[in-house]
Amino acid sequence: MSRATCSRCRLPERTCLCAETRPQPCPLPVIVLQHPLEARHAKSTVPLLQLALPALQRVVAEHMAPPAPLPRGRWWLLYPGDEAVDIDTTPPGRLDIGGLVVLDGTWRKTRRLRHLNPWLNDLPALSFSQAPAGRYAIRKGPGGQALSTLESLAHVLGRISPAFDPAPLHHLLACRVAQFHPDD
Repeated sequence: MSRATCSRCRLPERTCLCAETRPQPCPLPVIVLQHPLEARHAKSTVPLLQLALPALQRVVAEHMAPPAPLPRGRWWLLYPGDEAVDIDTTPPGRLDIGGLVVLDGTWRKTRRLRHLNPWLNDLPALSFSQAPAGRYAIRKGPGGQALSTLESLAHVLGRISPAFDPAPLHHLLACRVAQFHPDD
């Protein structure tokens, strides 16, 4: 017999986070290209992002067509690399950021997404160097230093738009982590 799940947050009813969610507008269009294997992972932070940022678009696929041009600005890829512009050291107003494409999956899976979608490599890349320490203790990246997709996007949106409040995203993440580590 399957567990009853909340129709809104898609979590088991006993771990529903809807009461902890404070939805807010996203300051710019955001598309999360999520690897299909990551979409099935119970500890993914993208469903939390969808609760908190209802306008966020999630595409679960290995292949995606390039998004339509934006009325203002251009699409940027949130992904580290030698060519990436550091949002923490470059004033965002000088970058013409109209929207973000964010890859979600393990580092290996995101590299695969970039390989299977060569148009991603034509987008200017955005990264960061001064994000707060990660608090997503239920999953670890290489060396334990990587941030979750939710933490990364919260930091970048806060840098792009000073009016954006990342606190509701961090609160939602803390509630989810507490479900796995109730004594922390």
